[in-house]
Amino acid sequence: MSATNDLPTPLSARTALKYWLPLEATWLMMAFEGPFLAAIIARLADPKINLAAYGVATSLAWIVESPIVMMLSASNALVRDKIAYRRLRRFSYTLNAAVTVVMAILISPPVFRWVARGIIGLPEDVARLSGQSLAFMIFWPGAIGFRRFYQGILIRQGRPRAVAWGTMVRLSAMAATGSSWPLSSVFREPWSAAAPWGSESSPKRPPAGSWPVIASGPSRPRATMPAISAGL
Repeated sequence: MSATNDLPTPLSARTALKYWLPLEATWLMMAFEGPFLAAIIARLADPKINLAAYGVATSLAWIVESPIVMMLSASNALVRDKIAYRRLRRFSYTLNAAVTVVMAILISPPVFRWVARGIIGLPEDVARLSGQSLAFMIFWPGAIGFRRFYQGILIRQGRPRAVAWGTMVRLSAMAATGSSWPLSSVFREPWSAAAPWGSESSPKRPPAGSWPVIASGPSRPRATMPAISAGL
C-alpha cells in the first residue's frame, strides 16, 4: 500500500467521471435490492404479513448497522500507510464484533418481544415473523462493516470498478438465492410457525428433518422465505 495515492491535481472532468460512474452503478444496483426482495415476498403466501415483517426487520437491522456504515468514509480518509491500515482494521473488527453482539441481544426472544410488542406495538404475527427474519441476519451488520472498510480502501487506491464488480457479484448471488428459495423442496412441508419472538405461547417442536416455515396461508400452504436484506 502506497503512502499516498490521491486523485490527480488538477482534477479533470474525465477523472471525476471515471470515479463516479462505477460508484453510481454500485448504489443503483443496491437500490434495486429492496424492491426485488419485496417482489419475491409478495408472490409467496401471506404477502401482507410477510411484507410488513420484512419492513420491520430491515428497519431494525439498519439501526444496528448504522455505527459501521461510516467505515467506508473512515478507511478512505485515514488509511494512508500500513500502520494506519492495521490500526483502523483493528478498530473496524472491534466495531463489527460489537454490532454483532448488539444484534444477538436484540433477537433474543425477551428483548425482541419487548421491542416489537411493547415499544413498536406490532401485532403478534408480524412481531413473530420479524424476529425470525432478524435471526437470519445476525451476522449482517458485521459483514457490512467488513465490506465497507475494504471498499473505502479500494476507492482510495483508485479502484472504484472493483467496488462495482463486488456489488454485482453480491446482488447476483442474492438474486439467485431469492429466486430459487421458494422452489426448494426443503420448504415444501409446512409445520406450525409458532415461535417465541413476539409470542407468549411456547413454540411447537417441528417434525424431525423439517425446516421452520416462516408463514403459511390456509389456501396457499407454501412456505415463505425469511426477510433477508443486504444493507448499504
